[in-house]
Amino acid sequence: MAWNGYTVIDMDAHIRERADRYYNDYIDPEYRGAYRLLCEAIAAQEAKGERYSLFGSRNSVVEQIETGRPLGVRDTFGLSGRSEMEHGRIAFPPGRKDPLPPIRPEVNWDYKARLEDMDRAMVDVNVLFPTHVSSYCALRDGGFENALYRAYHRWVADFCAQAPARLKWTVVANMRDVAAGVAEIKYWAERDPNLVGVYLSPQAPGGKMLDHPDLHPLYDAAQSLDLPLLAHGGTARPPYGPGTHDLDGAWFLLHGFSNPWAGMAAMGALIGGGIFELFPRIRAAIIETAGGWVPAALDRLDTHYLMSPGHVPNLKRMPREVLAEGRYFHGIDSWERSLEFCVEELGEDMWLFASDWPHGDSAWPESVQQTVDRPRLTESAKKKLLGDNALRLCPRLRG
Repeated sequence: MAWNGYTVIDMDAHIRERADRYYNDYIDPEYRGAYRLLCEAIAAQEAKGERYSLFGSRNSVVEQIETGRPLGVRDTFGLSGRSEMEHGRIAFPPGRKDPLPPIRPEVNWDYKARLEDMDRAMVDVNVLFPTHVSSYCALRDGGFENALYRAYHRWVADFCAQAPARLKWTVVANMRDVAAGVAEIKYWAERDPNLVGVYLSPQAPGGKMLDHPDLHPLYDAAQSLDLPLLAHGGTARPPYGPGTHDLDGAWFLLHGFSNPWAGMAAMGALIGGGIFELFPRIRAAIIETAGGWVPAALDRLDTHYLMSPGHVPNLKRMPREVLAEGRYFHGIDSWERSLEFCVEELGEDMWLFASDWPHGDSAWPESVQQTVDRPRLTESAKKKLLGDNALRLCPRLRG
């Protein structure tokens, strides 16, 4: 046990995947031509001295967008890009005197390095999310999109198989081709016990929210296989969430606000759309959207349920009661100053330990210590937040 005898499960660990380096041995033969062109585009991007980017910047090879404008500057002429959060090592928590140690890139492909750095952080289990895979919905060729999902799943299944007790993964459900998404969920659920949940974006392509009936077959498959829905945020990349086109390309606001904004919309759609009523055994979590806003959002949702019940015909109870039932969970960052308030306001049973490591906005290797050092957290709350809640959310973690 990694901390004080408690199991520590990081419900927001990542792989910073490289499509051109990871998939060569895993891509379907019929899509090797398309894959070769993608790799050539990435090589040309690198030859120009630009950093790897498929989506989310002015230099992306799949879909370009302005995400690097500094506030107070009107024209950047492409010279300012989205941040790599290079100063994150002094930011978590604000006011620290000494920078956190650098994050090793090899943890994204070398499982031994990953386990070493998990031990350093007092983490028992990583639940892995990719970094950009859910944005393959930007591709025009839906067949190639599905092929890339399959390639990633084959790769990450092999990666986790090297340390199955400690490395778990999430299947990326195709929200644009729901039938293919359902097939992929069922395929891997039957074959790999290291698969622990279904990764969704907080919104679907085409502007659909998580209440949309087109997504119901994904929810039915997840419920029937006892897999949780895991809605995970992503800044200014497909499928573009709230804020992407409303904040004028300003990175400070995009990364500061768009993930929480997307999380609010996702939570509201799941609850207000009656997903927990329509699928009575479903469990769901929203991750990497921060947690401090949840109590305030619930105040507003409760009030609007009372004011306008006709606009949520599938919802039969107060939104706060949906959360209290125990099937909704939420990731909260170790450095959020509101952590104790959130637990006191909404109870101990919904919050998930989520570090975002090895991304730049992570407090690794201090995330566990920053969490447990909160003086108002009870021992019961610490134990649940570090691991017990994740075990209820993802039953396959118990195996």
